[in-house]
Amino acid sequence: MIDNKKKFYFTLASILLVSALLAALVAIVEPQLMLGQNIIFSILAFTFLTVIFALLIPPVNKYVIDLLKQKYLYYILSSSILLFLPLLNWIYAIEFKQAINSYLIWYFLPTILFIIPVFFENFRFDFLFHIAAVVLFAIGFDGRFTSDTLSGFSSSEYNFNALWVSSLILLLYSIQLNEFEEKTNWKPSKKGVLYALNLSAILAIISIPIGLLTNFLEWAPNFSDVPMIFVSFIGIWLTIALPEELIARGVIQHQLTQRLVKKDGKYFKYWKWGILIVASVIFGISHWNNTSPEFIWVYILLASIAGIAYGICWWKGGLFSAILIHTLVDWVWQLFFKTT
Repeated sequence: MIDNKKKFYFTLASILLVSALLAALVAIVEPQLMLGQNIIFSILAFTFLTVIFALLIPPVNKYVIDLLKQKYLYYILSSSILLFLPLLNWIYAIEFKQAINSYLIWYFLPTILFIIPVFFENFRFDFLFHIAAVVLFAIGFDGRFTSDTLSGFSSSEYNFNALWVSSLILLLYSIQLNEFEEKTNWKPSKKGVLYALNLSAILAIISIPIGLLTNFLEWAPNFSDVPMIFVSFIGIWLTIALPEELIARGVIQHQLTQRLVKKDGKYFKYWKWGILIVASVIFGISHWNNTSPEFIWVYILLASIAGIAYGICWWKGGLFSAILIHTLVDWVWQLFFKTT
């Protein structure tokens, strides 16, 4: 018991320290124009990172989730704080009307949809609310529709948005998914790591030739800034792989797989693969506006193929494995290629 307490407090202290260091790093690498903006940005980044780590890293996540399950008031209070606290950036915002509209559609509404099932015991259709909520979060995720809400910051709006959305979804989902601690954590397993490494190699063999032959990719190795190579890995893990895997695999693929067909039914294995493909295609289509028009279909194809590999890693190693392979793929792309 004493060892467990020591492990808990050591992990908690580590989470707070790492969150503080990462928040400071973001402020240094992408500083705001004004000191006040920098202070608010750093405090909020520290808050988001602490929430993310506390819900994903054992044994702290078990304690936090059990506490939220026992005391719904804490769950509602912490969700509300996480939903409203980032509005501190509006101190420096210019267009309040657009900011309010953006906030209500892409943050407030999906949060309410996510919370509604908590108030209905044994609610059969809770997964539909979860999926609807993350679809709204996903649409505004890359900042095209949410830039007004974040207009009080002068840089790093994308990173800020990614951390905000990730922490919100994790907190809202934490007491509603029965397998949350099992599937949604950063506890590495040999199986999960091996699947991520092997499937990333297979993806490279399949995707790189397609990318090069279609001129979507161009060979352009870049190792000029060695420290940033490692910083970029952390950045991809936290601001790209985490929110995208949480939405596409953690909510959409998981809920459609587990909730519509009984696990012990004879058709479950076919359903499981069918949903994997559907979720992967949806994931691919979500990248339609991330490249120039002539390469849209190439990007959708490659992202859909990657989505299948990410989904298999989700089956075998949970969120950790899915994020690991996603980070590796994007990291290699960043280091060795550029999009033409």
